[in-house]
Amino acid sequence: MKLFDAHNHIHLGPHGLTPLITSSSRLHHPNATFAGAAIMSTHPRDYSAIESAVNELRKRSFKAVPCYGVHPWFLNDVLTDPEASRVLENGEEVWFNELKQRLQLHPDAIVGEIGLDGARWVDLDGGYRANSAVDENEIKHSDEKSIWDRNRTLLCPMNLQKDAFVKQLLLAAEMKRPVSIHVVRAWGELFDSLNEVRQKMKETHEVARINNLKQSSVILERNKMKRSKIKDVLLPPKIYFHAFSGKAGILPSLLSACAKGNIDPNSDVYFGFAPAIPNFYAPKTPSIMKEIGLHRLLLETDLEDSSCVWDDLLLCLYGIASALEVDVHEAADQTFRNAECFYFSNG
Repeated sequence: MKLFDAHNHIHLGPHGLTPLITSSSRLHHPNATFAGAAIMSTHPRDYSAIESAVNELRKRSFKAVPCYGVHPWFLNDVLTDPEASRVLENGEEVWFNELKQRLQLHPDAIVGEIGLDGARWVDLDGGYRANSAVDENEIKHSDEKSIWDRNRTLLCPMNLQKDAFVKQLLLAAEMKRPVSIHVVRAWGELFDSLNEVRQKMKETHEVARINNLKQSSVILERNKMKRSKIKDVLLPPKIYFHAFSGKAGILPSLLSACAKGNIDPNSDVYFGFAPAIPNFYAPKTPSIMKEIGLHRLLLETDLEDSSCVWDDLLLCLYGIASALEVDVHEAADQTFRNAECFYFSNG
């Protein structure tokens, strides 16, 4: 069984990659092998470390994918940094220009981890930050003051999150790169963002047609496209909703929103559930996994500590196999094929 970790941050871990690449798979499962990983950035300062980690994995013949983008948890740090937020002559902020350059230098890189988080709070009374992975109803404070009564605000205002998310999502669409998305309690903002990117890409394609053809040929070109049933791709070519936290009822709308961008919801949209996130153990999760289907699921750990990756990959694998009532080998084979399709296929 080949296990590919589709989403992690092991470049940030305390032990480097050594525990993962030197441990024997037989200590964890007699038939499992570690196939590789997609390593997600959180902040521009991660980019060099990701490149080094990817190179190290590849030297040892593992599959590895660099992923560049700004995570919503760290967006406020970027936007309040005078240098990162400085506007260049081309009108782009330094952080965004750096992301674009990284993607240009690495044609095999995807955009990630980016997204929207409506549950990452800063407590203005005492500096407390609620982790979006934790149910706020379970958070206990020493002064017993209700979390709803506390003076708090989002760590990064949602309008700024949405603006940065749309910029990065649009860049992924323009450069035809897959994207890994983090969404917590911001589904309405996600749908708005997808719609905004679709509209911008429609305009981009229309302008390109006008620029590439004589004005008298535009109508002929449109008719030709209609006859050939070719549709402009209006979103990133493949989308992966990491650590999915939505309810089953949102899936049809989510898949429909992707289909409106002319990407196939059956082969170009994927989902992950990480054992490191409490939502993995929620009673609703098995039914949601079943609703999603094995053909859309990826193994992920979302870990920084590489010494824990093996255990969490197996937890994730067994969780998927149990939820979908399939053999663990079938789950491993399909999730590996899904990872190859998402990360290594242009189709």
